[in-house]
Amino acid sequence: MQLVVLGSNGTYPTAGRPASGYLVSTFDTTLWLDAGPGTYLSLCGEMDPRDLSGVFLSHRHPDHCTDVFALYHALAYGDRRVPPIPVLCPEGLADHLGKLVGGSSAWRSVFDFVTLATGETFPLGSMEIAVVRTNHPPPTLAPRITSAGRSFTYTADTGPCEELESHASGTDLLLAEASLGSPRTSDSFPHHMTGSEAGSMACRAGVRRLMLTHIAPYVDPQRTVMEAESEFDGTVSIAVPGARVSV
Repeated sequence: MQLVVLGSNGTYPTAGRPASGYLVSTFDTTLWLDAGPGTYLSLCGEMDPRDLSGVFLSHRHPDHCTDVFALYHALAYGDRRVPPIPVLCPEGLADHLGKLVGGSSAWRSVFDFVTLATGETFPLGSMEIAVVRTNHPPPTLAPRITSAGRSFTYTADTGPCEELESHASGTDLLLAEASLGSPRTSDSFPHHMTGSEAGSMACRAGVRRLMLTHIAPYVDPQRTVMEAESEFDGTVSIAVPGARVSV
């Protein structure tokens, strides 16, 4: 598998740094993983989006899903028709977003929505995609993608979560959110992680490599890496737009 970082900013995009979005690919399968603002144009630089095998939307917060509307327009009104593209998502997300394009009939004519819940697995080409619910409202799913004996796990948005640690156990690459600056205080949002907490999750899960993402624009990424390294002995890197990682 290969991971391409299309965008990685936490909460909102900034100049040259789209919000959350990633392209995961194998020899025959391409998955757009989260569609934060700015990531559709990055995706277009990698491939024709109409050739996607599928889309995975972890949850309905705008910094993870709003560029799916650009894909919708390309599919609905472009000069080439393609069969409906599978969109894997948590409960309620399809209807929530469909209201913004005038109802579900047109929306569902270009997307084949597949609602997943904790413990379920979906086959997509040469990938197996298993999901668990994370510690984050609204309903948020973390995928573990397996292909040819290799695995990649994305935390999506989450606070510390034992079920997610178990889900990521032994994975080759953990892409973990680290939204918050340290130290955590009584006022810190409980449904995001610090660098230290991401490192602790990686350590307890026994992953091979850790990549930090969803770092808020006002948080020092180098300090976040050092905090993660204080808890995890393996390789720690930062997800930056354009980065390519073989899994």
